[in-house]
Amino acid sequence: MMWARNFAKAHTRGSNLPEDTTVTLLREIRNLLVPISDHYRPAYEERQAKARETLKTTVLDMVSSPKRRAVWDLADGTRSQREISKQSTLDEGSTSKLFKALREIGAIVDAPNPTKQLEID
Repeated sequence: MMWARNFAKAHTRGSNLPEDTTVTLLREIRNLLVPISDHYRPAYEERQAKARETLKTTVLDMVSSPKRRAVWDLADGTRSQREISKQSTLDEGSTSKLFKALREIGAIVDAPNPTKQLEID
């Protein structure tokens, strides 16, 4: 744990560490974290997969009508919200509410056009 002593000395003196020392310390920290990461990775990936499935189920429930599904299918980042509303025949207010709800759950990003973050088929 030489890096901890070096860091503590530099930190208490109020000085910045030289760049090569910083890089070395960061590499040591990373190397110490790799076994921990490897140990917890399967559980982490399982939680991520469950979260994706939950999100997918939620989106499927939200876009269960044909008009809402058309809105979802058109949200590929190439059209504005207004264009999607016109092409899907869902009124602008409903389209806006749907996109707001989808943004809140992380199913779409709005930069600058609505873009879906997952496929639900």
